[in-house]
Amino acid sequence: MIEKLFGGDNFIAQTRALDAAAMRHQASANNLANANTANYKRQEVIFEGRLSSALSRSKNANGITTGESVASVRPQVVTMNTTSTRMDGNNVDMEAENVNMAVNTLKYEAISQSVGGYFAALKSVINGR
Repeated sequence: MIEKLFGGDNFIAQTRALDAAAMRHQASANNLANANTANYKRQEVIFEGRLSSALSRSKNANGITTGESVASVRPQVVTMNTTSTRMDGNNVDMEAENVNMAVNTLKYEAISQSVGGYFAALKSVINGR
């Protein structure tokens, strides 16, 4: 019964998105902290593409759902080794990182408000209002 309340794909996707936003903020903070470290390579969080694929899963001709489930999608931190913007081998662009942090903060706020709204609606149902 409780799985039906908290186990839906939308709720799981939103909680995973909050996890991804928190990881992304930490990765950006690490990138900014190491902006002057020689040979440091920036970190990035990969999540939205896999989540999108999982949310658009389909059933094959036999009625079997194919693809990765939403519950199995987790954000991943990857190191971007392919680029180097400076002579010392560091590839952190401080302006881009600051913009990424601002965008990520807005996303986190929007997702957390959505999750909060879900709990507010659940509370209303429980209270009978």
